[in-house]
Amino acid sequence: MEDAYYNRYLPMKTKFQDKAKERTSQFQQFVEKHKYNSKIIQFGVRKQKISEKWISIDLYDRSPVIDYNWDIMNLPISDDTFDGIVCNAILEHVPYPEKAIQEMYRILAKDGEIWAEIPFIQPYHPSPQDYWRVSPIGIDIWFNMFNKIDSGMFYAEGSPIYVGVFFHGRK
Repeated sequence: MEDAYYNRYLPMKTKFQDKAKERTSQFQQFVEKHKYNSKIIQFGVRKQKISEKWISIDLYDRSPVIDYNWDIMNLPISDDTFDGIVCNAILEHVPYPEKAIQEMYRILAKDGEIWAEIPFIQPYHPSPQDYWRVSPIGIDIWFNMFNKIDSGMFYAEGSPIYVGVFFHGRK
């Protein structure tokens, strides 16, 4: 019985690893396209901005790498301001992610690109809170106001347990 379980899910894992390669390639292309000449906002910086020219936002992180401590659900930013948005590992910490996504849509310029990732499988990590996990279909629903370029599930390299979902779209 146990072998049947693993045999059923092993091909799925291989498929997700293939999506992980596509995801990595697409994200690298996104970064290279927007690294120097675009107005980009980055939510979820951790230790370092992807590009020093990008604007970094985090409500709670007070480290020097953060430009503004603004709430992603209520941004003091004009409509259609940014050429691109990167939002990695943030929406699971937002009590109303659909509201945050509406704000990101509002501030993204026409034809601007968005890249978002959120955990699907990851241990509970309150910092300060951990509210959500979303499936590949769920992330498509959350981001349905954008024109989807791609989305999917991926296993994170170097992690035995982390599985995430991503959405790449355009306004």
